[in-house]
Formats: sequence, structure tokens, C-alpha cells
Amino acid sequence: MTGASSAPEPRARRLFLSDNRRAWSAIILSGWALVALAQALQGNFLAAYRGTPQPWWPTFGYTAAIYSIWALLSWPIVGAVIAIERRIRRLSLRIIAYLSLWPMVVGAHVLLFALIYWPVYRSAAVATRWEMTSVMFVRNLDTSGLLYLALIGLTIGWLRWPRRQAARAASSPTTDDDALIVRNRGTVHRLRFDSIDWIGAAGDYAEIHSAHGAHLIEQSLTSLAERLPAGQFARIHRGALIRIDRVREIAPIGRGDAHVRLTSGAELRLSRRYRANLAMLLAPRSPPAEPVP
Repeated sequence: MTGASSAPEPRARRLFLSDNRRAWSAIILSGWALVALAQALQGNFLAAYRGTPQPWWPTFGYTAAIYSIWALLSWPIVGAVIAIERRIRRLSLRIIAYLSLWPMVVGAHVLLFALIYWPVYRSAAVATRWEMTSVMFVRNLDTSGLLYLALIGLTIGWLRWPRRQAARAASSPTTDDDALIVRNRGTVHRLRFDSIDWIGAAGDYAEIHSAHGAHLIEQSLTSLAERLPAGQFARIHRGALIRIDRVREIAPIGRGDAHVRLTSGAELRLSRRYRANLAMLLAPRSPPAEPVP
């Protein structure tokens, strides 16, 4: 959300649920092991086809060493992709973020390989770790780029996989007469409308700030706004809506925008696009009528 805020920023979701980390680690390790096996088989087959057969185990060992580094880098790369997808809305800015991350990923891969495996694979051609890093950076630039793009694609696919819609529907808030029923990581919270201070957008998520703390839910701010009473809540920015009776002060900052200060202490941005939603609070108050003699 644009604008100053003294309230905490929406909390980044953990990469995966903590109780599934072992399972995801096993999946990542198994996936890279299969990729290493496939590439070793391909390299061995091509070498034999060209009449220069190579021993299997050294070939597989070298390939496995390369992909073991990718296994180490998978967690931070996937975490970065999730953060980019959920925090950056514009496609062009997301592309710039991924392109900026690419040389860092490739550099980290060859640097870690040289640090860990140089004692095993050093030779006269690569007498130092730095020489190994330089050689591997050039040789693996195209392959590393493809693997990096594959990790990005798989992560985005996981985030948008249609099966997640069922889980999202189960965790989406429902309403009763005076409250939201929020299901969050297996726990059900009943948030009364009069306890909610404001709700902020967090990518594909929304974060509800109430007297009972903050709750991050898998639902967009727009769809959540449709569930709230129009007379009690108002959209003040594309990234925030507030409970109207929580407004303590509206301070204009020019061009039709303003800072909205809530009774909770949060300070949010009022965009001129949504200024009409607070028209009653912004309208100048008429002086009391003179008593008729």
C-alpha cells in the first residue's frame, strides 16, 4: 500500500507450512536427483555415441555435485519468487526483479560449487577456486539460466495451481450478521465487525487488523470488501479499506490525497480516487443555526 503507516506491514507468509518442510525438502532433493540422473545418462549416452565413452560413476558424481548446489539454492530462490509474486503487482516490475536476481543466482551457484568441490575437481586448468568459478560461470551460464527460469515457472505454477482454489475457498472468510468467520491454518476466528480497524492488501492476500491482532487470509481485498457492510467500511486506497468510525483525523497532503489517522494509531493513505467514500467526514460542518427569537 502506498503511503506512510505506523501499523506493521503485512507479514510475509512462511515459504511453506512448517510441518510440511521435511516433505518439501524430500521433494526438492528427489527432483534434483532425478535431473542429475537424467543429465548424467544423456551425457554418457552422447559420449558413447561419439566414440568417446566415459566411465559412469565419475560422470554421475560430477553431475550430482552440480545439482546438489541447486538443491541448496532452491529454498532461497523459491522464497524470493513467492515474495516477488505477492508483493509486486505490476508485471513489468516483476520481470525486472527476476532479471536482477538472475546473475546473483548464477554467481551464487558457481561460487558455492568452487568453495565446496574445488578440492575434488581441481586440476592444472583450474588451480584456484577463483579460476574454477570463472570457468564454470561461462560454461554453465545458459544451463543455469534455464534452471533458474524452470524454478520460477514451477513456483508460480504452484502458487496458481487450480487445486489451491479449493483450499482457498475453505480458508475464505464467511459472514454472519455482525462478524467475519476467518479460517486461518486450521484455526477458526470470529471477528466482529466492530473489532476490525482496517484491512490491507498483501498481493493475493488480505490482512485484517483488529483488536485481536492481525490475520492474513487467502482472499483479495476486493472480494473481501464485498462481504462487509457498506455503511460501516470504506475503501480509501486500492490497498486498504477502513472501518469508518475508527477515523480520528484526516490530514490533506495535496492533489486530493490525504493521510487518514485511525484511533488505533495506524496512519494510512487516502487516494483521491476513493475520496468520495469519506465524503461525509470530509464535508465541512455547518455552523449551528441561530435560535429563532
